[in-house]
Amino acid sequence: MRKKTIAVMLLAAMLTVSASKALANSEPVLASVEWVLAKINPLNERVTKLEQRVQQLEQEVEKLKRQLEAAK
Repeated sequence: MRKKTIAVMLLAAMLTVSASKALANSEPVLASVEWVLAKINPLNERVTKLEQRVQQLEQEVEKLKRQLEAAK
């Protein structure tokens, strides 16, 4: 019975240490991912706005082309 108790305690200690190491190792990765996302999101928004502006300008160009063709 005593050996069983010691074995269970050892197993619990090993699992605790393993879980702690895993947590410690994952936090820097999580922080890195959050940092990258914080850098990418503003760029993503800017690209989206620029794409919308390009589409708007393309529509204006097409409108002017149609007006030019109609004037001929």
